[in-house]
Amino acid sequence: MSSITGTEVQPHAGIVVVGGGLAGLELATALAEHGAEDIVVLEAGPGDDLAHIHMEHTQDDATHVVFAPENDPHFHRPWIPDSAPHYTGISGLRRRLGGRSLYWHGVILPLEDWALRTPWWPSDVVADLTESWRGGPSLYKQVTADLMDWSSRAPWSTGEASERHVLGGRVFRPLPRACRRPAGEDRWEAYTALHRWRDDDDRPVPPPGVRVHCRTEVLAVEVGGGTTRGVLVRDAGGATRTITAGTVVLCAGTVESTRLAIQALTATGRLRAPRLGGLADHIVQGFVVRLPTAGGTAAARLPQPGSYYVPADPATRSYLRMDVHDDGPDAVLLDVRVTGEQLPNPDSTVECRPTAALPWQARIRTALLTEDRELIGVQRDALRDFWRALAYGLGLRPAPMDFREFGDPVRDNTLVLPGRTRSQPLGVPETWTSLLGTEDHEGGSLPLGGVLTPRHEFADLPGLYAAGPAVFPRLGAANPSLTAIALSRRLAALLARAA
Repeated sequence: MSSITGTEVQPHAGIVVVGGGLAGLELATALAEHGAEDIVVLEAGPGDDLAHIHMEHTQDDATHVVFAPENDPHFHRPWIPDSAPHYTGISGLRRRLGGRSLYWHGVILPLEDWALRTPWWPSDVVADLTESWRGGPSLYKQVTADLMDWSSRAPWSTGEASERHVLGGRVFRPLPRACRRPAGEDRWEAYTALHRWRDDDDRPVPPPGVRVHCRTEVLAVEVGGGTTRGVLVRDAGGATRTITAGTVVLCAGTVESTRLAIQALTATGRLRAPRLGGLADHIVQGFVVRLPTAGGTAAARLPQPGSYYVPADPATRSYLRMDVHDDGPDAVLLDVRVTGEQLPNPDSTVECRPTAALPWQARIRTALLTEDRELIGVQRDALRDFWRALAYGLGLRPAPMDFREFGDPVRDNTLVLPGRTRSQPLGVPETWTSLLGTEDHEGGSLPLGGVLTPRHEFADLPGLYAAGPAVFPRLGAANPSLTAIALSRRLAALLARAA
C-alpha cells in the first residue's frame, strides 16, 4: 500500500472513509476541521497524479481523455452492464486520488425546489441545504460562497460576460462554475478538496488527523453482531488485512458504494436478495452546430465564448445549457444540451451474485419509466424549438434536426469530440444523446430517508454511512457536485459531534 502521509497502515482507525474522490476528500477535510482525529482515507487508485485534466492537458486532449477512456490510465469499470449500451463506453470510475473532482467542469447548481420536496427528501436535510445550517446561512449558500471565494484567489477569466443574453426566445445567464485559471495560463482547473491540502511547496499534505492510503482496494465492510466492525482491504501486492473501525463511510462512487452496501446488508440478513434499486442518472440530449461568423453575419452577435444556461422548471425537469466555442476565424461552435432528471425506479438496480471470493461483482440494470420516456420527447421538442428560433433570429434558415432512438450508441455524446465537430458543415446541427451512466452523475441507490437515515447512517447497519450522489433520494436536473459537497460537510459535522 502506498501512502501520501508516509505512514504504515494501522490495524485500527476511528473513521474509515472508503474512496478518495470529491465526496470522500471533502468529508475527510471537513472532519479534520471539526477536530476529528484518526481518520483514514482508502483509495484504490494511485496518489501521485493529482492535476486536474484541464490543467494537465489542452482542451482537445482533455476531451479525448474523457470521451476516449482508453487514453486514461486511471479509467476502470468494475461492473457488468445488463442493459447495454447503457453503463458501457465511457461509463466507469476514474481510480486516482481526487477521482472525478479532477475531471469535472466545476458547475455548481443547487438542486431545484421541485426535486427537493418531501416525501422524497427528508425535511431536515432540505432545511439544512436551503434554509439554515447550524444557525447560519444554508449549506447551499455557505458552500457556494466558499467555492466562489476559492475561484477568486487566483487571477481568473472565464471569458464570459456577466450580463444575460436573450437567444432563441430564452434568457441565458452565465453558468456558475468553481474554476480558476492561474495568471498567464491558457488552461484551467475546477475545485477539489486537494487544494485545501497543499503546503507552501504546493505538495498535497493531508490535514492533521487524516491518513491517506492509495492503491488500497476495499473488498468488503466487516460486520459482526449486527454492527459495523471495519473493512477488509487488499494492497497492490495482493495481501489482505482488516482495519477495524467503529465508523465506515462509503464514498467510492455510486455503484461501488452500493456494491459494498449490498455485501454488508446481505451478510447481516437485511436484504432478501443481493440488490438495491433506485439507480438513476441524468437524461441528457443535445446538438452541436457550427455557425458562420465571417463577413459580419448575424451569428457574430452570439455571446462570447463561455458557458450559459436557462434554469430548469417543473414542467420539463430539465435545464438548458449552451457552450460557445471559437472554431477558427470564420465559425463559432455551439454545443447545446438539455439535462433532465431520470426518476427513481425500483427496476433500475445494482445487483451482486454472491461468491466465496471477494469482491462480489456488481451488475447494473437500468429501466426508464413512462415519465422518463415522456421527458425524452419533451426535451427533443424543446431543442427543436430553440434551434428554429435561434436560427431565424440570426437570419439563418434552420436545417432539420433528426434524433434517433434514445440510447443509440452511434449518436452518443462522443459526437462532441473535436475531430468530429470540426468536420461538420456550417449550419447543420448534429444531434446526440448521452447513454445512461456516461454523465458521471449516477446516484440514488442509497437514498437518505430510505436505505439511510437522515444522518447518512444505514438504517439496518449501525456504524456504516454513505456520502456522494448515491444518497440523493431524487437527482433533480442540476449537476450533483454542489449538493454532494454540501452533504459531505453536513455529515462531517454530524460525525464529529457524535464523536
